[in-house]
Amino acid sequence: MRGKRYFIGGAAALAAVLVGGGVAFATWSASGSGTGSALAYSEQTVTVNAVALPASDASLYPGGPAGNVYFTVTNPNPYAIKITNIAWGTPVSGNPSACPSSVISVDANAPTSGFSLTIPAAGTSPAVEVNAVLDLSTSATDACQGGSFNVPVTVTGTQVP
Repeated sequence: MRGKRYFIGGAAALAAVLVGGGVAFATWSASGSGTGSALAYSEQTVTVNAVALPASDASLYPGGPAGNVYFTVTNPNPYAIKITNIAWGTPVSGNPSACPSSVISVDANAPTSGFSLTIPAAGTSPAVEVNAVLDLSTSATDACQGGSFNVPVTVTGTQVP
C-alpha cells in the first residue's frame, strides 16, 4: 500500500509540475495602433553684416565710377542656403553732420540678380564683394574724404537640397 501512495503522490507532483510549467510558459499576444507626430522646422532669418574695410579698399570719389559694397551673410539654419538676389536700400553716411547722406546713392545699374552664393548650414560666408553699387555725388565735400557709408542689403535665396 505504501508503494501505491508513493506512486499516486509522485504522479500528482509530476502533474502539478507539468500544469504549472505550462502556465509559466503561456504568453499573451498584444497589438495596437495609434499616431506619430513630426514638426516642420521654422526657417530662421539670415543676417547680413557689413565688413570693415581698410583705407586701401576705398573705391568712392566724387563723380567716379560706382563703388563696391562688402558684407558677409550668416545662416543660422540647419541646412545650406544659396543666395541668388540682392536688394539695395537707401545708403546713409556714417557721419551725416560732416558728409550728408544726400551725396551717396545706389547706382542705377547696381547688380540685383544672378548671384550664386552658397552658405553652409549654421555658417557664415566669406566676405562678399559686390562691384559697382554706390555712387558718390560731385557735390560731396572734402568732409566726405575717408568717410564710411552704409547701405541696407536684403538677400534672398533658397535651401540647397
